[in-house]
Amino acid sequence: MNAGLLQGRGRWLAFTVATLALIGCLLLGWGAPRQALLSYLFAFLFFTGLSVGSLALAMVHALTGGAWGFCLRPYLLAAARTLPLQAMMALPLLIGVRVLYPWASPELLAHDAVLRAQSWYLEPYFFIGRTIVYFAVWLALLAAFERRIENPGFLPRIAAPGLIVYALTATLAAVDWVMSLLPHWHSTVFGMTIATGWMLAAAALATLCAMGAATSKDAQLPPRLSHDLGNLLLMFVLVWSYLAFMQYLTVWIADLPAETSWYIPRTLTTWRLLAWFLIAFHFAVPFTVLLSRRAKRRRTWLAWIAALLLIANLVDALWLVVPDEHPQGLVLHWTDLFAPLGLGALWLCVFIGRAPARRVRASASLSTPHPAGHAHG
Repeated sequence: MNAGLLQGRGRWLAFTVATLALIGCLLLGWGAPRQALLSYLFAFLFFTGLSVGSLALAMVHALTGGAWGFCLRPYLLAAARTLPLQAMMALPLLIGVRVLYPWASPELLAHDAVLRAQSWYLEPYFFIGRTIVYFAVWLALLAAFERRIENPGFLPRIAAPGLIVYALTATLAAVDWVMSLLPHWHSTVFGMTIATGWMLAAAALATLCAMGAATSKDAQLPPRLSHDLGNLLLMFVLVWSYLAFMQYLTVWIADLPAETSWYIPRTLTTWRLLAWFLIAFHFAVPFTVLLSRRAKRRRTWLAWIAALLLIANLVDALWLVVPDEHPQGLVLHWTDLFAPLGLGALWLCVFIGRAPARRVRASASLSTPHPAGHAHG
């Protein structure tokens, strides 16, 4: 059975699952719209991160070079090409902005001086406009990058300003979509933590695809290339963990009510189970395994670590969003399952259609010369 037929069947299966799951999420959320929208938001945050983070990582490679990027590029571009889908998937959040975000409630605004002081920025139509601008900018970057993909000498001219724009827009999007769920809380590190997590998830997905494509003998990756991919994941794990820890440490030292209000439900209730899960599987386990030179050069080990990081990133999105609705402790609803299942299957449907139908040979990934070399460690 050829790869094209398998892709076609996979897309139809993904589309069917997506349709059923999203219908289930809609029906279950009919009586609890905010709960359904929060479930939808954390799933939307995760899959948008895969799309935008993949574009950012492709731009990083355009600046730094290295064989790792030529190996991952087909999968990074396939993930980035799902951005039009994510732009459409933002519609439920924009329609339900007054249900989802407390600052959009006129009754609450009338009795909260802090919200009134922020009303120039936290305003529904301005929020909708900013979200449209984020996706317009990301789609423009994707179009410009793909238009010059055959001209490696010109790509850095797009990638250099593109990464600056990514850092700015990803930070603002994180503030708008997630941090404003608790408008009295502020963190200058929050946006960059999410932006780094998006790139980590993108690297994990592309690495997992590359490891899955390297099953046959003619597509085996050279050990030094697997080593580079492991180092890439290790670097993002360290940066994400550093930013997350510094944010927590700063809040803990300051011990101000407006700042601790975000961490109290996530660390002093049963939601701390997810916090410990993230410490273990978003940092400790990947960090320990990826320190091993032998583990980084084994396809199976690298694939498992990449899959673990993807799962942990999804759990992180849930931990960032859902506790605002249930500050008393860990409570999960069926919408927390159906929303990521539906959005994920729909995202996968588009990703499969954009991914390379044939396996990417390792030799091909090493054949394109570039002035920058490998990252060894």
